[in-house]
Amino acid sequence: MLRYLNRLFLTVLVPLCVFACPGFALADEPTTLPDGTVVPASNTPSPSSSGATAASLVKPGELGQANANAMAKLNAMFAAVVSAAADASQSISQESDRFASGLAVITIVLAAIRFAATKDPVMAWVALFEELGMLGIFASFYIGYATWVPSFYKWFVTLSSEIAGGTNMGSSVSIIGNAASQLFDSVIKAFKGAAWTEYISVLIGVIPLLLAWLVLSITAVVFVFYINVGQLQFACGAVMGQIAFALGFSSFTRSYFKSWLDFMITAGMYMVVAAIMMKLVTGSLVNAVQLATTAGLTTSLSAGYVFDLAFFVFLVSFEIPKIAGMFGGGTGATGGALAKLAKPLL
Repeated sequence: MLRYLNRLFLTVLVPLCVFACPGFALADEPTTLPDGTVVPASNTPSPSSSGATAASLVKPGELGQANANAMAKLNAMFAAVVSAAADASQSISQESDRFASGLAVITIVLAAIRFAATKDPVMAWVALFEELGMLGIFASFYIGYATWVPSFYKWFVTLSSEIAGGTNMGSSVSIIGNAASQLFDSVIKAFKGAAWTEYISVLIGVIPLLLAWLVLSITAVVFVFYINVGQLQFACGAVMGQIAFALGFSSFTRSYFKSWLDFMITAGMYMVVAAIMMKLVTGSLVNAVQLATTAGLTTSLSAGYVFDLAFFVFLVSFEIPKIAGMFGGGTGATGGALAKLAKPLL
């Protein structure tokens, strides 16, 4: 019985030794060919001697470049939406022409009747020229609508660029992503300076930094979201713009044009308000992050300081629709879906 147990033990132990210790495998021994030539053992390098190390997977500033590329991609998706909307408005030109021609005839006839019914000749001529002059203004915008709408939106883009210091909003928003990248690089730096036995302690210490990085990354997306929502809102209004101008031909339907104009101003102000917030609030945050990085973000004091600032800017970003609506009568998109998504965090 003991002899069979010894055989079983050897049968199991020998293969385990061969696989567990490949350096002692027979394949590494010299081989003698039939002609007597001796082939030396091959020295195959271990898999750990080649390939990328773990440190090379995380490079400083790489995450900031990724954020900038993402912001550029999101902005590029909506870059030509206003021009496309101006072209799409031509598809309903037949309907708008009917409104324009009918209301123009009604306006001219009523102006003539009022002119004939007015006893005071001065007031009669003033009322006539005022009505016909207003009709001429709307008619000129109506005829050149396809070229006027893109220029109208470019005015808001230029205004936001001047407020942001001569840069477009895509580049300005990427500044937030770069600040978030600095926070993430500080987290990596904290782990590189510690032994593997201290990783749990380091992780507890950099939790505020990780949260600040997450909040800042989301804040950048929120800014881009509202800017592009305003641009999409402007494009939707641009499609119906010809009908709105046609309704402006008559004083009876001019209130519909005013509502449309409020809608368009609110949409354009999304980008302007975002630029104002970037200039007044976010710029201070970025400077604070840079100063904290110089002082050492790996400390809990700096980490908590940056997290509070990042969370404050995150909350402020949700006020963009409200502030933009103040300039256009409060009519416009509110970003309700994003606000509901962030409600558990507030």
